[in-house]
Formats: sequence, C-alpha cells, structure tokens
Amino acid sequence: MVITLIILVLSAAFFMSGKVRSDLVALCALISLLIFQILTPEEALSGFSNSVVIMMVGLFVVGGAIFQTGLAKMISKILKLAGKSELRLFLLVMLVTSAIGAFVSNTGTVALMLPIVVSLAVSAGMNPSRLLMPLAFASSMGGMMTLIGTPPNLVIQNTLTSAGFEPLSFFSF
Repeated sequence: MVITLIILVLSAAFFMSGKVRSDLVALCALISLLIFQILTPEEALSGFSNSVVIMMVGLFVVGGAIFQTGLAKMISKILKLAGKSELRLFLLVMLVTSAIGAFVSNTGTVALMLPIVVSLAVSAGMNPSRLLMPLAFASSMGGMMTLIGTPPNLVIQNTLTSAGFEPLSFFSF
C-alpha cells in the first residue's frame, strides 16, 4: 500500500511539473507497479484489450495523418475565406471544427485547429482568445455527432453491447 502511494505521488508530481513527457511518466508508473509485484502482467496489460483503448489509439493515428497529408493547410485556406470579418471567422471556426471533431478526438481536433485559429485571428486584427472557447465547444459538439467522435460515446457503445442491447449506428448520436 505504501509503495503504491509513493508511485502515485511521484507520478502526480511528474505530471504536474511537465518536465517529463506524460506518456513516459505513465509507462514508468506501470512498470514500477509491475516490478514491485503490485500488478500482475495480465492486470497491467488488461487495459489494452479494451476496444475503446484501441479505437483511441487509432484516432491519434488519424490525427497525425491529418498533419502529414496537408489537410491542415487546406483547413487554413477554408478559414481564410472569412477575411477580416469577426462573425464570419467565428462561424467558419465553429463549422469546420465541429465537422473535424466528429471524426477525430476532441484533443486532436483542438491541437490541429489551435495554431490555425490563432494565426487567423491575429491576421484579422482580433484577440485570439475570442475564438478559443468557441473552438473548444465546437470540438466537443462535433464529438457528439458520431460514435468515434469522443471516448464516452465508445464507452456507451461498449456498455450497451456487453449488456445485450443492439449496438449503436455510426451517426446514432
């Protein structure tokens, strides 16, 4: 019990400091729990057998592919249609972000759109903070349009099917 608390406190400290990458901290905590035999190898790897976890890994791959294929540049061209108009830029940011958020994780969508939106807001002469909260909300709303848009949708799907109910369709949300 004491070793578990020590690992938890150290992990939390490293997560908060940000000096070590979060994925490395999480893996080191998992390995530490294995070394001290707090977890069995089956328990440590059981999370990776869940289909939701595998789907989330796939969504991060899709998010990376968006950057590699040049889709981010195409999105910035679409948003440039707003010109200097604050209202048009706001509406385009909301529409484009929610459309992307339906198929990519919310975090990936915001990571993709953030630099584009900030640079367009600065070039339009407006404060970028006026578009950042709508960007976050649009990403969340877009995630609620499809089964893969946000992790809770996948968890609901998994729970329904394991309880014996019919699975949801892709656009049922």
